[in-house]
Amino acid sequence: MLIAAAIVLAGCGSDFARTVPKEYRKPLKQAAKECPELSPRLLAAQIDQESGFDPDAVSKAGAEGIAQFVPDTWAVWGQDLDGDGVASPYNALEAIDAQARLMCFLIFEAKSSGIDGDPIDLALAAYNAGWSNVVRYDGIPPFEETENYVKRIRDREDGYRFRG
Repeated sequence: MLIAAAIVLAGCGSDFARTVPKEYRKPLKQAAKECPELSPRLLAAQIDQESGFDPDAVSKAGAEGIAQFVPDTWAVWGQDLDGDGVASPYNALEAIDAQARLMCFLIFEAKSSGIDGDPIDLALAAYNAGWSNVVRYDGIPPFEETENYVKRIRDREDGYRFRG
């Protein structure tokens, strides 16, 4: 029984199931309305991969918050949504909104680029490695981290529940 639970928690195979933390359910559903290709489950899988739903996360590379924005990217995509005068990657609502807007933009770029591949996969690769690397390699860059990032998110996205 313990082994089966560990397999489910590790996300192996199609048995992966994870309940999205309650405080992020509505913001993810709202943010997914940014464009038709986005789903709350896709955004949840991406956030889980980025930060494990930790709004205070900081990576070794300096990416900040629940959606792991580097400062230069946040400067472009971050918006003050709560009226406190500050757009912060540590504000989960603002970061989730920025993540969805950036992903929608990257999906649009992928669709209009002429690069072969699923636009969502290309957008995820660009979120991880930068659009310039997707263009440079004419697809998902051959970086182990980026390939695993895209695969892990796509394999797990259907396993996120918004009730529970």
